Amino acid sequence: MPGGATRQLGGARSSAVSARVVLALLVPALLLAACGSSGPARPAVCKQKAQQAIARDLGSSAGAVDYTKSVGNNDMPQCTFSARADGHRVLVMVNVDNGPQAYFRLLRTVDEASQIFGVPPPGFHPPQGVSGLGPFASWFPNTDQLMATNRVDLLTVTVTWPGARRDADIAVARAAMVPYLAHPHGHGNANDYP
Repeated sequence: MPGGATRQLGGARSSAVSARVVLALLVPALLLAACGSSGPARPAVCKQKAQQAIARDLGSSAGAVDYTKSVGNNDMPQCTFSARADGHRVLVMVNVDNGPQAYFRLLRTVDEASQIFGVPPPGFHPPQGVSGLGPFASWFPNTDQLMATNRVDLLTVTVTWPGARRDADIAVARAAMVPYLAHPHGHGNANDYP
């Protein structure tokens, strides 16, 4: 039965060639499917919900709001969202500081920024409490910053919007802040406030 053995061997060769062709076509397809998109992954600090909220507040599409990840002066991650509104470039920088005692540091910052010894300097404005963003959440008019905490992180949103009124600055800062206030998993520091 040499003919039968040859037929079986030919069938094995045919199957091996078919398997190689299938693998040659399947592996690249799986690799492309695993990529998900052609661009780099979105940095965790640059939340898509913040980008969408900023776009809504500015009356533009989320695609019109760019983002860039960086590290702040406090060595913590931050994201700068940029867009155009009213003919000006708007920058909204969100710094996520995961250092210890977020509530204490926020309260201390508010307290220190409120202290004046003697005559207030020209243009001085104390921090203003902002409701709906948690205890001690405040807008700092002298630096165009909104600060709040999500129990774990001290969140600072800095707005640069030439020619905008203070209420517009606060509104876009609030829009950017809210997605970061969702409570992260885990417990806050037991020594923190509330």
